[in-house]
Amino acid sequence: MKHRRTVIDTLAEPEQHVRVGRDEQLTLVVPVLAAPSGARKRVITLADEGAEVDVIGLFLGAGDARLNVQLDTIHAAPHTRGNTVFKAVMGGRSALEFNGMIKIEVGAQGSNDFLQQDSLMLSDEAKANAVPGLEIEANDVKASHGATAKPVDPEQKFYLMSRGLSEQQAEAMIVRGFIEAVMRAIDDESLRQRILGILSTSFGLAI
Repeated sequence: MKHRRTVIDTLAEPEQHVRVGRDEQLTLVVPVLAAPSGARKRVITLADEGAEVDVIGLFLGAGDARLNVQLDTIHAAPHTRGNTVFKAVMGGRSALEFNGMIKIEVGAQGSNDFLQQDSLMLSDEAKANAVPGLEIEANDVKASHGATAKPVDPEQKFYLMSRGLSEQQAEAMIVRGFIEAVMRAIDDESLRQRILGILSTSFGLAI
């Protein structure tokens, strides 16, 4: 039976290393609501057989906010699993530098990992750069990654507006759908309300 735990990490500390043990399932929620000064690094080591981690991140980039973050998952034992989904909503002149690494060491056969970073660009002046990477030293594994940075889909917005929504309401609904996976992972209602409040006050989105 899996031992499950959830940790919320707002990236207050510059660097942290997290160990996940045998048959342990860690959910690491990373809500970045105020960009920290300086780079941030997180290293998660799946140290024993059956260890699992799900990283669910959100960056709300408003104004001149800057986030430079590195997220590494190291598979050091066989039959370990990882999954990282990091979302960013980018407005103003905000900037995101995201580096993610999946490393599967020798002997970590049967491991499985996926990393995805998606940015929704609400401003032409915002910038998002994602550099996902793989370092594979075992031959019986599954590992992949992806990254996107794109504006709100105009066809999706047009469809919602044709159903009676204003432009602002349509954009707000699209943003809410974009971050829904992160919102579902957050059990803390006060944190959920903080996220919605920032989207309202800093992005002008009444969600």
